[in-house]
Amino acid sequence: MSNDQSSQPDTLNSAERATIDASVAAPVILFFGTAIFWLLFGSFFELISAIKLVWPCFLDGCGLFTYGRTSVVSLNALAYGWATPAAIGIGLWLTARLCRVQLARYKSLMAAGIIWNIGTFVGVAGILIGDNTSISHLNFPGYSTHILLLSFILIAIWAIVTFNQRQSGPLYVSQWFLVAGFFSFPWLFATASQLLIWKPLQASAQPAIAAWFAGGFFNLWLAPMGLAAAFYLIPKTIGRSINSQHLSLLAFWSILLFGAWSGTSRLIGGPLPAWMVSVGVAASVMMIIPALAVALNLHFTLDGHYAPMSWSPALRFTVTGVTMLVFTWVFTAINSLPAVSSVTNFSDITRGLNLLGYYGFFSMTAFGAIYYILPRLTGKEWPSSCLISWHFWLATTAVLLGVSVLLLGGLIQGFALQDIGVTFRSSIEFAYPFRLLAAVAALLIVGANLAFAAVFAGLHWSLRRPGTAPALIAVREENSQEPVAV
Repeated sequence: MSNDQSSQPDTLNSAERATIDASVAAPVILFFGTAIFWLLFGSFFELISAIKLVWPCFLDGCGLFTYGRTSVVSLNALAYGWATPAAIGIGLWLTARLCRVQLARYKSLMAAGIIWNIGTFVGVAGILIGDNTSISHLNFPGYSTHILLLSFILIAIWAIVTFNQRQSGPLYVSQWFLVAGFFSFPWLFATASQLLIWKPLQASAQPAIAAWFAGGFFNLWLAPMGLAAAFYLIPKTIGRSINSQHLSLLAFWSILLFGAWSGTSRLIGGPLPAWMVSVGVAASVMMIIPALAVALNLHFTLDGHYAPMSWSPALRFTVTGVTMLVFTWVFTAINSLPAVSSVTNFSDITRGLNLLGYYGFFSMTAFGAIYYILPRLTGKEWPSSCLISWHFWLATTAVLLGVSVLLLGGLIQGFALQDIGVTFRSSIEFAYPFRLLAAVAALLIVGANLAFAAVFAGLHWSLRRPGTAPALIAVREENSQEPVAV
């Protein structure tokens, strides 16, 4: 086990933690609460999209619910309404905890949260009325992206000020990823918006920039924020430091080096210079490096310390999420190879990889972080361990089912598209049973998200009643299962 201080959990005492948590409670709860609303909203639209791929006549009497709108609304509502606010809320809390300073500029962060949700609402409404940019992961119309960027600038300023005011000492592993995420997102978002929406470049350059943004959005924004939470929560829950600082450094720098470039591997066969596509393929393959580094670090850190997973929802969700991140990078690397991509590029495999990365990794990790953070902000225990169990098993089953059928069905669909003796209609018919099961997985995701929303609402309701105990951990405290949890 590493003895380097940058791998150790924070050394705050209980009173200091309580003071810091109280200072960040309001904005963090605001971001989490609105994120859960958009999670439900986006997952319902994803269910509609999945059903329409099986029964195209479903809701065909309303122009707002065409597949071209529901699928795009789902992607962007989940990316900007759920994932980004959840990442911001996690980042705010972790930054304050690890910098060991109380929240400054409380009102600016509350304003940023409100502005962000206004921008998301305007963007979703714009897509529903047909004002869609047709740029993947950046479908919001230009008048909403200005609002979103203004909001994040306020958040980034707070992060910079807080980081500058941190108490002296080593930077923890999680802080590396937090800094990378908070700096990467405004750079990616502002650059892509300027070149693709506000003042678009010539059409031939736009696909490369769009692919660069899509790859960077996941690898340089969501992945660092999710890993920041994981590298903090896992040591805290099991009472051990991260096993290897060197593996952590390897994962960190390889993500920064290859993360954004991997996006152009999606454009194999497109109207781009060959070197650009080759760089994307090479970067995707090189993402196996952080995948292996994270997997080994996680394995050696948890070695012989899996018992808390039986009672800690935070650890259970986080470990599952990080495991799925490893598979996401490995499968994406395989899918980026030209010989494989020529078969899978226009199949359902892309949907499967998106489900694995965005819901399997980030959402599961964010659920774990929220289960850990909110009781420390409110001083209340989660009201129902049964609902939490339902949430975990429904979500895990949905991801495993959805990814499996989309990957397998995508392969069959891709080979059918390659066969000149098979019509396009036949390739769709081959994919039908797999898409039907994918719709079942989407329904399970809605059920999991409803369980999560219900337990969140129960926690909020319990604030009206007196009580103590922090989050399914108080009963284990005597056994020192989480010695620095509260």
